Amino acid sequence: MFFADGIGFGIWAAHIPAFKQKFQLSDSSLSIVLLTVAVGSIFSMPLAGQAVRHFGSRRCIAVSLACLGLCLVSIALAPSLILFVLAALLFGAAKGGVDVGINAQAVVVEDCYGRPIMSSFQALWSVGGLAGGFLTSATLGLGSTPVINLVSTSSLILLLDLRCYSHLMRDASSREGEGGKRFHLPGKALLYVAILAFIALFSEGVLQDWAAVYMRQVVAVPVSVAAIGYAGYSTAMALGRFGGDRIIAFYGERFVMRLSGALIIVGLAAALLVPSPISAIAGFVVAGLGNSNLVPILFSAAGRDPVLGPGPAIAAVTTLGFFGFVIGPPVIGLMSTFFGLPVALSLVAVLGLITAVCGPAAIQSHALSRD
Repeated sequence: MFFADGIGFGIWAAHIPAFKQKFQLSDSSLSIVLLTVAVGSIFSMPLAGQAVRHFGSRRCIAVSLACLGLCLVSIALAPSLILFVLAALLFGAAKGGVDVGINAQAVVVEDCYGRPIMSSFQALWSVGGLAGGFLTSATLGLGSTPVINLVSTSSLILLLDLRCYSHLMRDASSREGEGGKRFHLPGKALLYVAILAFIALFSEGVLQDWAAVYMRQVVAVPVSVAAIGYAGYSTAMALGRFGGDRIIAFYGERFVMRLSGALIIVGLAAALLVPSPISAIAGFVVAGLGNSNLVPILFSAAGRDPVLGPGPAIAAVTTLGFFGFVIGPPVIGLMSTFFGLPVALSLVAVLGLITAVCGPAAIQSHALSRD
């Protein structure tokens, strides 16, 4: 299900240039379209959290993932800009529901599994996203069309949804439709976790969007070399998540939080203080390793919240975190206008320091609140 979510988003993102050309969108108009996807997700996540509480994560996944697949078809077949924007809004809403459902389900599986496995789930999302990008490049190069690609991916997502639903686990806290705990506001400990998720996804969004730009604009390398900065960062994120479960199980969440913050600081220092191609690429790789396991740790911590339960707690954390992911790149762009891109990107290093210093205490505080 994580892979299906990842490939659905990857195929959408990879076709954005094609839709920009189809509807003759300016950069500002395209930004509005992308914002509608984010708005749809932000509004649907709290609703999905309540759906998980009352109906269980497996039903939330089944419905929202089916909607995600159907929205891809609607996007591909949209005959006008208005309908395209509406389809993008619904796509964002469906993705928000999928994100909450799969992470809540992952917490249930992780609890039964007996050791950390959240990082591997997140890694499969990254693999799905990369697969969507590579498939788009290959199929368009062979003469396929966006409609064929999106409809085919939609069929794959619906097939995976149908095939995997019966193997998903029931949520003990929701008992799937038998009611749940009454509504509670997030506690202080969960709020700290949500703030750290905001910081983590803010940094992730910034480096994902600005690594190649920094390589091209500041390090002054060709476009082909600049792309290596982004590729190195993304690959490090995926590999770090595949290995993250064992590291977390052996050293513990608080140690990995400190290590992650330190790696982000070291990586950004290498990239920004020594603006050479090798140093910058290596720096982004190290920063990717640092960012890779923050979200899995924080989502796992949120899913164990005893007050809200997995669904609403993950919804609260993912909503604030996703907001950071959305506003991070434009904030850096605005800062770079006044202070330059290297100074703007140094904000990510400062956030890494906050993560290293405050992250372990927040995780510990949340653990004590559960006790």
